[in-house]
Amino acid sequence: MHLSTLRAALLVALFAFPALAFAQGTVRGTVTDAETDQPLPGVTVFVQATNTGTTTDVDGGYELTLPPGQRRLQFSFVGYRDQEATVPEGQTTFDVALEPDLLGLDEVVVTGLGTSVRRANLANSIETISARELSEISQPQTLDGALNGKVTGAVINSNSGAPGGGINIRLRGITTINGNSQPLYVVDGVIVSNDAVSNGVNVVTAAAGGGNASNQDNPVNRIADLAPEDIESIEILKGPSAAAIYGARASNGVVVITTKSGTAGRTEVRLSQSVGVTQVQRLLGTRQFDEATAREAYGEIGAELFRQANGRTYDYEEALFGNDGLLLTTDLSVSGGNERTQFYVSGVVKDDEGIIANTGYEKQSGRLNLTHRLSQVFSADVNANFIRSETARGITGNDNSGTTFGIGLLSTPNFVDLFPDENGVYPDNPFNSANFLQTRDLATIEETNNRFLGSGRLTANLLTSETQSLQLIGIGGVDYYALDQINQFPVELQFEDDDQLPGTSTLGQTRNLNTNLQVLAVHGYAPRDRNLSFTTQVGYTAFDQEFDNVLNVAQGLIPNQTNLDQASTLQTTQARLFQNDRAVFAQEEVNWNDAVIGTVGVRAERSSSNGDVEQFYAYPKAGLAINLTNLGLLQGGAVDLLKVRAAFGQTGNTAPFGAKFTTFGTLAVGGNIGLSIGGQRGLADVVPERATEIEGGIDLTLLDGRVSFEGTVYTKSIDDLILTRQVPYSTGFAFETFNGGQLRNNGIELGLSVIPVDGPTVQWVSRTSFWANRAEVTELTVPPFQAAGGGFGASLGSVRIEQGQSPTQIVGDVNGETVQLGDVSPDFQMSFFNDVTIMRRLRLTAFAHWKKGGDVINLTQLLADLLGTSPDFDLDDDGDGIPNIEQRPAGAAAFVQNASYFRLREVRVDYDVAPSAFGPFAGTLRSLRLGVSATNLLTITPYKSYDPEVSNFGSQPVASGVEVAPFPSSRNLYFHINLGL
Repeated sequence: MHLSTLRAALLVALFAFPALAFAQGTVRGTVTDAETDQPLPGVTVFVQATNTGTTTDVDGGYELTLPPGQRRLQFSFVGYRDQEATVPEGQTTFDVALEPDLLGLDEVVVTGLGTSVRRANLANSIETISARELSEISQPQTLDGALNGKVTGAVINSNSGAPGGGINIRLRGITTINGNSQPLYVVDGVIVSNDAVSNGVNVVTAAAGGGNASNQDNPVNRIADLAPEDIESIEILKGPSAAAIYGARASNGVVVITTKSGTAGRTEVRLSQSVGVTQVQRLLGTRQFDEATAREAYGEIGAELFRQANGRTYDYEEALFGNDGLLLTTDLSVSGGNERTQFYVSGVVKDDEGIIANTGYEKQSGRLNLTHRLSQVFSADVNANFIRSETARGITGNDNSGTTFGIGLLSTPNFVDLFPDENGVYPDNPFNSANFLQTRDLATIEETNNRFLGSGRLTANLLTSETQSLQLIGIGGVDYYALDQINQFPVELQFEDDDQLPGTSTLGQTRNLNTNLQVLAVHGYAPRDRNLSFTTQVGYTAFDQEFDNVLNVAQGLIPNQTNLDQASTLQTTQARLFQNDRAVFAQEEVNWNDAVIGTVGVRAERSSSNGDVEQFYAYPKAGLAINLTNLGLLQGGAVDLLKVRAAFGQTGNTAPFGAKFTTFGTLAVGGNIGLSIGGQRGLADVVPERATEIEGGIDLTLLDGRVSFEGTVYTKSIDDLILTRQVPYSTGFAFETFNGGQLRNNGIELGLSVIPVDGPTVQWVSRTSFWANRAEVTELTVPPFQAAGGGFGASLGSVRIEQGQSPTQIVGDVNGETVQLGDVSPDFQMSFFNDVTIMRRLRLTAFAHWKKGGDVINLTQLLADLLGTSPDFDLDDDGDGIPNIEQRPAGAAAFVQNASYFRLREVRVDYDVAPSAFGPFAGTLRSLRLGVSATNLLTITPYKSYDPEVSNFGSQPVASGVEVAPFPSSRNLYFHINLGL
């Protein structure tokens, strides 16, 4: 009897206790999209002011036990606006519909190596670029090109219009004179390489043998290897106040890239095919000759050749740049999973031809991203990406041997026949050392790159309670690439036939390995009933780089042979780089009721590039954001959010490899090899350049999120610049490296986002951005000097570093005096983005970019004038009887030109086909989108050459405004089809 009673009591308890617990504090519900009513898996559901939370399952459902007295929930999901709601007393079911976040007001951004924060709580201005902006509006050839014009506070220039990319990015002004000027790139938590390796064609062009020894081979930046189609979002930490936690490599800003991942739910298959055509954006034309002008330009040989042509002329600009290249991109991805395991698998195949025949860019990329919850405590993420690319960029730009396409074009009048005869034999060019059509058709200038990016992340949730959480995170990664560059110039080429050792072949081999390790602990603490939370992170990072470049040059090749051992001479040069960085860091974030948010942190780092490899250099940061709305000062009315913010931070820029060493050259004496002291003495106690930034701003949101404004001002100074100075010859050296001098940047960044129309029929999102930066050399302990890659001397215009002046000023000789003629940096820039959706099916998108000011040294026009082929050489535009050529300004002033422009960078029209039209495929096909797009469709500029963005000297820190016969930019037109299965 007693046993039966006990069993009955236990049975009642078994059913009653869960029901009682549920009645007292458990709530369940479903989260859906407010517009489509579709369930949303992966939504974060948190009990406010606690560490209690969960995520929705594959059907959008959630279940959560509420702590006593806590019934306020917060729902967060990428791409949707955060929503807060109170579960009524006694209610056990609570469904929520999330609104799309059209302006990105509630997106989550990085604030540390292991933490993130809502944008509304940020103390810094951080730029975010979504997957749609990267690859779903236009069809970018490379990732770096996809950023152009989209980053407020950045100056971005193409090194050349050649296929395969090559971009120079400056964030918030000038941060160095001689050091690395490119941002730090971090992909899925791993630092990756953005090297730009010369392809070795200088052996033929001798471009570095003239007035400037800087690299002029227009190499590809290795960040171009990444497939934009695989990227979920990019966050740009533009200055030290945001990037200080990344330390001594972050002086130029940090680009944090997150790749796509799978979500729990139905497996999704997406296939995208783009087919397009590329065309030269702008042709300049050429001089139209008669017999008299041919004689005047080239003497009797010119007149004779003109008569032999019998009035026939050739449009060599069209022949060289007029190839309508085919553009093909195929992107296939499969993603899905369950609550424990999610996956994303993708493959991208790209085959783009260039506007010059025999140039192009091919890439194959495969990616696998896995997320797996091993248990309630442990979870793991694995990312693997293999990329193979092949690039043929031709041979353009400056040279001192007359061998590049552009110099050959400028040298050749239009009445000379350079085309091959019926036997395929090319005539010699009587006015240049090379027949550029022959060089284009017979030379081989190619590079092949194989790259692997891999990372792993292990997260241990060691503690989760109502008030505390503790995570231990380990991240490891590797970035390895093998780059092979082949240049072959056979004996048949005109310039090789005239050489003492005809026939040249070069083979460049570069191997680079980056390894990363991070270990960090993240602790969260939210005291009960305090509306207060603390997030603490501490950690350790290690970064190692091994770079090895070998260039083999063979000359005097046996005809029809290409192997290096089939030549009469063989020379080899090698460059090796090793760098090891170690750092510890700590950061504390305090949040009181989303009203006052403070952050302090510090990173201490040492590097093998420093003079003292054991010394740690500290890089602190601090930020404060005050949300006046959440303080209760602005209740009701039109203001949704009003926040003031301020931040401070310091970052470093490690010295270029070898700056602390004295290098030696080789010397042969009596047949014996030896070493000789070079001209420059290293700095044994070199320290990193240090950037210090103070940033302040205001964020304002109005009318229920339909209007958003962000304004930021900053001042950034850079100390301990790496410079060189002369030393007495008695020391055995001519120059030495030293730390000295200071730069300062002051800037403003403004952004306005609005939703002018938000109805069931039409939805319109518009964003306008404005930014400007002013830089000055505030201290210089050496006489003024020409910047590396800053031109070819004052007679042609050059970028000069001088105290009290802009570090990008252009000076030149005018009437025997050196005067300032312009500045490479623009006065300001603006961008305009508009996205209109009609009836939820037709979508129109346009992105335009306006750069006001910014000068370029147009040496293409100088060469055309000197060689007598300028299109306006004989014209008289003002009708005063004096030809234009005689009215050019004196000296360099004629060629330092305003490079302002207004460019319609991207435009696209998409149509989502209604499912009712799928017919027999309705059971398989989930979505079908058809679209057309164009890039660089329209450019308006006063600049008198191919492209106001082109730079001859690649990624030089300050000298991005020199042009010499470049590879012209192009406009691309595409048709797109996107399938969802």
